[in-house]
Amino acid sequence: MSAPATSTECERVVADLLALMTPREKAGQLAMRAHPDADGRDEVERFMSDLCAGHVGTVTGVPSREQADHLQALAREDTRLGIPLLIPAETGTGIDTIFPSPLAMAACWDMDLIESAEGVVAQEVSSLGANWAFSPEIALTGSGAVAGEPCCGMHIHLAAQIAAARIRGLQGGGARRSPSVLSCLELSGMGDATATGGSACREVKAICALELAQAAIAGGSVGAIAFDGMSGETRRKVEQAFRVLKGPGGFDGILLSEWDALALELTGAETAGRRAGVPFDALVAALETSDDIAHRVDDLVARVLRAKFRLGLLRSAFSKDGQGHGHALPTPVHNREIALKLASRSAVLLRNSPALLPLGIDSGDILVVGFAASDRAGPLDGCAGIAASVLDGLEQLGIPHRYVPGLALRGSDKAVSNMIAADRMAIGMACEAAKRAGTVVLVLAAPENGQLGEADEALLGALASANERLVVVNIGAVPLDPKVCGKPLPTVLHAGKLGTMAGHAIAEILTGETAPSGKLPLALPATDGTAGLPFGHGLTYADFALTDLAIELGRERIYASALLRNAGEVDGTETVQLFLERTDDEATGSTGQPMRLVDFQRVRLRPGGAETLTFELGRQELGRYRIDGSFHVEPGDLVLSMGLSSARAMRASLQLTPDLARSIASSERRFGTVPILPLASRSA
Repeated sequence: MSAPATSTECERVVADLLALMTPREKAGQLAMRAHPDADGRDEVERFMSDLCAGHVGTVTGVPSREQADHLQALAREDTRLGIPLLIPAETGTGIDTIFPSPLAMAACWDMDLIESAEGVVAQEVSSLGANWAFSPEIALTGSGAVAGEPCCGMHIHLAAQIAAARIRGLQGGGARRSPSVLSCLELSGMGDATATGGSACREVKAICALELAQAAIAGGSVGAIAFDGMSGETRRKVEQAFRVLKGPGGFDGILLSEWDALALELTGAETAGRRAGVPFDALVAALETSDDIAHRVDDLVARVLRAKFRLGLLRSAFSKDGQGHGHALPTPVHNREIALKLASRSAVLLRNSPALLPLGIDSGDILVVGFAASDRAGPLDGCAGIAASVLDGLEQLGIPHRYVPGLALRGSDKAVSNMIAADRMAIGMACEAAKRAGTVVLVLAAPENGQLGEADEALLGALASANERLVVVNIGAVPLDPKVCGKPLPTVLHAGKLGTMAGHAIAEILTGETAPSGKLPLALPATDGTAGLPFGHGLTYADFALTDLAIELGRERIYASALLRNAGEVDGTETVQLFLERTDDEATGSTGQPMRLVDFQRVRLRPGGAETLTFELGRQELGRYRIDGSFHVEPGDLVLSMGLSSARAMRASLQLTPDLARSIASSERRFGTVPILPLASRSA
């Protein structure tokens, strides 16, 4: 990225360009055009003519790096003002290197590693000539709900930290020097998050969206925010909460919802602003007759120019390898190493009693069962490419094993979940092999509804009867804690959609080359009269204990500390979580959750090691937003819980007095670049 410039220089350049721009050039900065098909000669000519006239600001669907550079050259050299283009791309979970799905990634709780992974995504998307990533997409889910693609779990604090880390990675935050792209925090999925039905639930969704946006601004300096795709009433609530972002000193990046609103006003039709932009001809006509629209357009165009300046586009339109970076780009080997680390830390060991993992000499002969064990497509979660399968991972480590599919081969017209006649013979053969094995590893790919199909249920039950040393590995999207005859299995590893390096990561965890450290980002509900698994649950091969909880009240802070010990025989990483609960009746009003995660720390300890952990709770942890965007800290009775999950925790009660609440509320009056309005400043 180019050398950083001051905000004063940025505003000067933006103001100078605005003063020079004609109404048509301003409308062009808000125009998104799809790259034309090369076979449509007339369409290509019209597109090139509009681009050279300065009537295009963003081009989607650019097919190659060479074409991107050609378009940037035209924008810089053939337009009157030489303003380069934004060229967006859908990055998803990766371009060439596929990383874990959002829900799987959320289980790692390692923000530095998530940032590094997004740095790889930025490098790969930049190599295609794109400079705007429509990412990250962030959403929440309730306990046990079916997880959608952008789901990051059930607690807003974890999702907000993930959003900020991904944005820092994409935009080059911190010490990373990879090529930078503009990120776009996509909140459309929040329209279905947390709760359903009723005005109060829609307010909860809107407040959660505001918290995510505030974290993205303060923790990641996000370049753009979008929430197109929300239902009408939920969208109105979100717009109400987001008014605080638009005021003086507020968010100065691109608000694509404003593009949507302007397009709707001009055409009367709903449009996805980040895909279609603002209709050029309608906007030019409106600029000639409406001073109000002219002022609004100046603000929207200034936001676009500001984003382009911060990307360095106003100083260099080209995307040459290494230009402005002065160092070698990451290699594919480096990218795959990061993918392996993230995949390894995203797997969650749900159960291990008796301890069948890690596999060792006592495990005896190992039998691997299940079509999913050889699956090289499933871990990619629909992305193109080839992932390492579990069998690939075991073979890479040189682990002796036998493999049987367990079920009969299916035709393309047969659902894997349904039993077919040939399954009974295949299951019988698998059970005979299981009886002769020392340990059985069954690899399943549970569907997104979290329920095993008839065939998998039959295979699981038969193997559990044939050999009690059964390890279940789930590479499905949603965590699964299967039961046999109403009882949980002894050892269950949830891997999820781990991406390119999935099989290697799973094999390393199974064999102890890497210790599991993932934690559930959502709770698994109780089923069939058996207890579920709490939020934040996840076992390790070490033996951690958390003791000696202490609470101290400061002038503007509350301090919580405890002692973490590793009483096991191996190194391990534990994630200590801090939860806050209000005992008053209105406690759940702004979050939808009576007990909310407010902080966490990942700690690695050697055998016999110990460390005292201290958490500081200030304005951000103790305060809450309201639907008008105001932020307040209320006095009342609190319960602090610190533990290794939401259920395995120590608790302490305390009172937040009115004086302490006022003192905390008056500190840290700003969150990033966005002002936090005190309660007294709320509009009526």
